[in-house]
Amino acid sequence: SERLYDHQRDEISRIFGCPVANGYGGRDAGFIAHQCPQGSMHLTAEDILVEIVDKDGNALPNGTAGEVVVTHLATSEFPFIRYRTGDVAILSDAKCACGRGLPMLEEIQGRTTDFVMATDGTIMHGLALVYPIRDIPGIAAFKVVQETLERVMVHIIPEESCGQQVETLISQGIKARLGQTVNVQVLRVDDIPKEKSGKYRYVQSLIMEN
Repeated sequence: SERLYDHQRDEISRIFGCPVANGYGGRDAGFIAHQCPQGSMHLTAEDILVEIVDKDGNALPNGTAGEVVVTHLATSEFPFIRYRTGDVAILSDAKCACGRGLPMLEEIQGRTTDFVMATDGTIMHGLALVYPIRDIPGIAAFKVVQETLERVMVHIIPEESCGQQVETLISQGIKARLGQTVNVQVLRVDDIPKEKSGKYRYVQSLIMEN
């Protein structure tokens, strides 16, 4: 599975001229949730049990972000029991107007490795770095790599309209979120390789991976 960002949803909807329904699952975990016409992400609770846990595996209350853990109820040949997906999400207490009655995910935040750390120790989702760069005109694609607390490398694929002020804007946006002492280096490249899985990551934190 790979996160569907709002700008991707808008672009797909514009091109095909229809609403885009999101689905959530994984190669090992299978289908976990699907979006209804009301926009809610309903768990496939008929055959799967979903828990949100902390780093020690303790269940967290609804409304709290934690790792998604799944138990399959229909895989007797090779059961998955409290399988840790590596994804971070929030369970919801709300009831959906669609009337399905299935439990819902309030938010799917991404992988546990999709988070970054500021110089003051604050942990935030990588989207905090995606949004300020995404809104800068003249950038076809980018990837942010947090190498250390004090060093961030940003690879960008520039378009013809990419001006010289881009580096300054990127640096300002990242420093505003991670800290003014962070050394931000911006490299203009021709290509940004995908992960071995074939997925594309906008943000990678070597700190959080270690």
